[in-house]
Amino acid sequence: MPERARRSDARRSRAALLGAVGELLAERGPEFALTEVAARAGVSTATAYRHFSDTPAAVDAFVEDMIVSLLAAFDALPSVDPLADVRALCREWVVRAARWGAASVYTRSPRGVLARRDAGDPLLVGLYDRLAARVEAGIAAGVLPEQDVRFAVLMWATLLDERVVLDLVGSSGWATEDVVDRLTAALLRVLGWPGDHAY
Repeated sequence: MPERARRSDARRSRAALLGAVGELLAERGPEFALTEVAARAGVSTATAYRHFSDTPAAVDAFVEDMIVSLLAAFDALPSVDPLADVRALCREWVVRAARWGAASVYTRSPRGVLARRDAGDPLLVGLYDRLAARVEAGIAAGVLPEQDVRFAVLMWATLLDERVVLDLVGSSGWATEDVVDRLTAALLRVLGWPGDHAY
């Protein structure tokens, strides 16, 4: 088999395995075996072990993939204006959190967002930097007041916490777009936007 085909097969297997990890996490938390991941993904156990040494490594890979794909989606969004950009990031985050939130609640770190960012966690640094850039752009454009950007980013991460999204979409039965609208409006209030809060 040519090298390109092998790499393509490996990418498909890894994607299937990560999808299975997410499903199993959402169903019952991290108490599952790598053999179950392989069966759910439709690949051999040997293939699963070629990708991950054990279940915790598979869960870590799921978390990394989840955040890296979120950051890539943020980066692909066109910049329109500071407020539209905040809304676009909120929408992307809420849509994704509604999909993987049930799995992600089992992968929460006991350390805070700012503590992990300050410790150099590359995933949190990436998230923090993207959110901070949007807050700073709003301040520079005069649509947001001068403020503590660290606090603003912490509030953004708090409002869009996966558990909040799950409560609103799952427990409360809100449509995803309603969640986007309400959380974006709440965030803009926290950030001090003086305009129409139904933005």
